[in-house]
Amino acid sequence: MIRWLPNGLTLLRMALAPPVGYFLFRNDARAALPLLAAAALTDAADGWLARRLGAASSSGAYLDPLADKLLAATVFLALAAAGRLPWWLAALVLGRDLLILAFAAWALRFTRLRKFPPSVWGKLSTVAQFSLGVACVLELAAPAPWLTGAVRLLVGAAAAATAWSGLHYGWTAARMLRQATD
Repeated sequence: MIRWLPNGLTLLRMALAPPVGYFLFRNDARAALPLLAAAALTDAADGWLARRLGAASSSGAYLDPLADKLLAATVFLALAAAGRLPWWLAALVLGRDLLILAFAAWALRFTRLRKFPPSVWGKLSTVAQFSLGVACVLELAAPAPWLTGAVRLLVGAAAAATAWSGLHYGWTAARMLRQATD
């Protein structure tokens, strides 16, 4: 009965993305912050619970990265539209994620590849992106010089991690395709 919980948390993260984006676009940090925190907690909890309960599923393996990408794209687009983040960073995050999804869709359709494991670099970029999103919301909620400095530092870290993970995913995809055709 409880085996549905990890996927339920993933679906909850997907459902939280639109209201988080709405409130961020409106510069309403008080409303966005608890929703963003809840979404981040579901990201940490769903995989842990799936392993702990022995409830890992193929649908969860596909839904979890989609939920992450939906939330990241929503947060970055809303923060860019609200003037809180540069548009180039939102484009980098969204572009990398769209390329990853496009490759996965293409590979599912035209090859025998069915597993697309996350890389340590992808996980690092997700942590950097979510940390930046939370720092931006905290800065909006309670402006402080140290938060402004943290946001500036995290913009660089998130950009570097996103770009590097995108290159790494591209290299990994090319290697996977070579192995699939050998």
